Amino acid sequence: MSRRIIYKINERPEYLVTEEEWDEIKRLQHWYNSEFSWSTGKLAFKRYILFPNVDEFSGLDTPIWEIIRERKAKLQGQGYSEHEIIGQLERDRLVVVKWGGYFDDCLASGFTRVADNEWNAFLVCDFLLKVSTLLPHVMIEIHDEGRFVRTKRLWLRDAVAMVPRRKRSSGPWDRVVKEKRFFACVDPKKYERHPVFRNSIPGFNDMEIEERRALVRNWNWLGFDNSDDYDDSRPGGLANLNLKLRGIDFFD
Repeated sequence: MSRRIIYKINERPEYLVTEEEWDEIKRLQHWYNSEFSWSTGKLAFKRYILFPNVDEFSGLDTPIWEIIRERKAKLQGQGYSEHEIIGQLERDRLVVVKWGGYFDDCLASGFTRVADNEWNAFLVCDFLLKVSTLLPHVMIEIHDEGRFVRTKRLWLRDAVAMVPRRKRSSGPWDRVVKEKRFFACVDPKKYERHPVFRNSIPGFNDMEIEERRALVRNWNWLGFDNSDDYDDSRPGGLANLNLKLRGIDFFD
């Protein structure tokens, strides 16, 4: 599968997020997903993932999702918040909830497949930078399977790049901290007509060997290999997310 950018807020007692704060994040996420073109995946920062409890509610005349929808509507009418509704549906055994999103031990988490679209990688991190200002009391962890994030992994708090103290003097971290360039610079125009990522090629098995080689000769389209935007020495005129950082700090 194509390269992802993974984002997490770890579960900690001091990391409390209100319904109003998360509503702002959802609105921001919807705007990014609607306003920009995404060639592989979209933003998916989630506090929970729902699964219908088909084991206990199978074989009924009314589909399980219809029962869930009616129950949610009733609870909404009674003034319950979104978080309270999900908790009640779980207690009603209508749903199985994966709290914290896609990853374990998280308050919220998600990932976006970007493949080799570095402009989409920029947008993901730009969104997360804004989220960090909406939740200034938490630390957001970012893991780039490619190379837009120059250190592969980075933490943000209130738009400040947070660096693990133990890594401060290590190879790539030392250089990036001195240069204050945690993100690669990107030319958005380069990706205006970027092809949509595909997991399969129709009729591939029926192609001649020469046709197959022509299609798969460059595996960098998956986005894991070096990008020619990475470590660009000509930031002028390019989208430079480093300019939006408020500073650098260290944590243990």
